[in-house]
Amino acid sequence: MNRRLAALVTAGAAAALVLAGCSSDDGSSDDTVTLDFSQWWEVELSEGVMRGLMDRFEEEHPGVEVNLISNPYSATVDLQTSAAATGTLADIVAINGASVYDLQDQGAIADLSALMDDAGFDPAQLVSNDQIDGVTYMVRALNFAYPMYYNTDLLEAAGVTELPTTWEEFDAAAAAVTDPSSNVYAWSLPINVQSPAGFDSQSWLWASGNRMLEDRQPNFETPEIAEWLEFLKAQYDAGYVTPGAFTQQEQQKVEEFTAGRNAFLIGSLAHVAGIREANPDLNFSIGSVPSVSGEPSGIAGASWGLGIAENSEHKEEAWQLIEWLVSEDINSELAGEATGFPGNASSVPGFVEGDELYELAFEVYQSSEFVTELEGLPLALDLNRNLNENLVRLLQGEATVPETQASLQEYWNGVLSGE
Repeated sequence: MNRRLAALVTAGAAAALVLAGCSSDDGSSDDTVTLDFSQWWEVELSEGVMRGLMDRFEEEHPGVEVNLISNPYSATVDLQTSAAATGTLADIVAINGASVYDLQDQGAIADLSALMDDAGFDPAQLVSNDQIDGVTYMVRALNFAYPMYYNTDLLEAAGVTELPTTWEEFDAAAAAVTDPSSNVYAWSLPINVQSPAGFDSQSWLWASGNRMLEDRQPNFETPEIAEWLEFLKAQYDAGYVTPGAFTQQEQQKVEEFTAGRNAFLIGSLAHVAGIREANPDLNFSIGSVPSVSGEPSGIAGASWGLGIAENSEHKEEAWQLIEWLVSEDINSELAGEATGFPGNASSVPGFVEGDELYELAFEVYQSSEFVTELEGLPLALDLNRNLNENLVRLLQGEATVPETQASLQEYWNGVLSGE
């Protein structure tokens, strides 16, 4: 942990006191509006990037100042959860789709659709416009896609000359590269129940154009879901998956791929720089997650979202900052710094140009539907944990595919119907 991050973590307790969306007596003039902005972005971006952006916003918007409340992601979520319960959220909050429903359900975040209308903002400028009951509560500033990484050296050594595009081709490639005696496996499937994260299981379903939900209700008892579960179990039973799937953490699969022990990795584009730095000699490429038909239609993703506290006394100014962050040029710059894809439909991140891997990933992103089925759902983390629990039972042979489908349908229906 570097000194800057340590200082931010140490400041966590103090940050809780600042989460209230009100201006402090800091010597600023009475007509100056101070916006408190709670986020984890400053921690994950290079030093000075986030503050530099805020300084530029302040220059362009005289009379508005931005106070950054910066903590690691998990600490930010915990602080915001507490603040939402007491009506003391910061004016602007960085959120993701997994928490937006619960914040909205508590009445903690504001109606952004109304603020957009008042500002004359056209939501068509955004790549996506997530809504709850027809109302926008979160604007996606950045999207982080999860394509498939391929270790080209392992594939070539195993005689695999073309990247697999179908499940059948992937199965053949997985059999060719897997060599337990050398501790080499096709891929990792972390389905840790305690820390559910990532999209290693769902990506196969989404890439084939199928979904777990229909009209925001569970839809697990279908032939497509059965085929997906059978594919995952077949991969596991054949020994193509790195041992320890039930306890493996998200970062461990990246380490397996980086070390050359996995031929495939479903992961965020943000991993590229780290893989290159940790293993400069690793030759790898990027493409779509294979689908049943070979014609991918969906790619898993997560987002850096933005919301405004309902308790904020400065909603108009808060919206000005959000609108500025998702404007074409600024959004391109932010995307480049974070190695994410822009939320503005017209923006192109600078890191894409001139880098073959990023260009490939951007092509996959542009040609696929960005799928975030869990975003905007109540108790999204619990739903993801339940998915992993059922997958563990299936892979261990404690449940059949039909039993797994029925179990998922029952639990998810209970959560999403409010029973």
